[in-house]
Amino acid sequence: MNAVGFFRFGGTAGLVLAVMIALFAGCGPSGPRLVPVSGQVMIDGQPLATGVPGFVQVIPTEGRAASGEIDPQTGRFVLTTLKPGDGCMEGTHRVTVSVQQVVGVESYSLIPEKYRDIEKTDLQVTVDGPTDSLVIELTGPVKKARTDAAPPSDDPNKF
Repeated sequence: MNAVGFFRFGGTAGLVLAVMIALFAGCGPSGPRLVPVSGQVMIDGQPLATGVPGFVQVIPTEGRAASGEIDPQTGRFVLTTLKPGDGCMEGTHRVTVSVQQVVGVESYSLIPEKYRDIEKTDLQVTVDGPTDSLVIELTGPVKKARTDAAPPSDDPNKF
């Protein structure tokens, strides 16, 4: 092999190695840096206790959103991004909150609709480390859950 062939091979091998490093650099267990986060949704200073499970989503400007189910009795939640309870990314993020009750074929919100829409919500949180006391504060009114709603069925063929 002459010198030109050697350098051509070395250049190709170097290029292949660089591409492989770039491809595998984003893979593996590292992923985004997440911190455990849990807390409580409050409405007018009281825990959001509607009797209907809700949903909170913490949405960074870049990266994957974290979400959590809101306990229907206490307003508490635990955030998940990739696996249950792993939390969310640090930073200041926009927040959406949804508490929907389904009655028959209709769904209606028990809290003001603006909190469901990322374009309308004014909610924002700053996560600067692990916490179990993040508070998301809403303002009312809160609608009462309808008691004439049929309980969810275990039958997958029944709606």
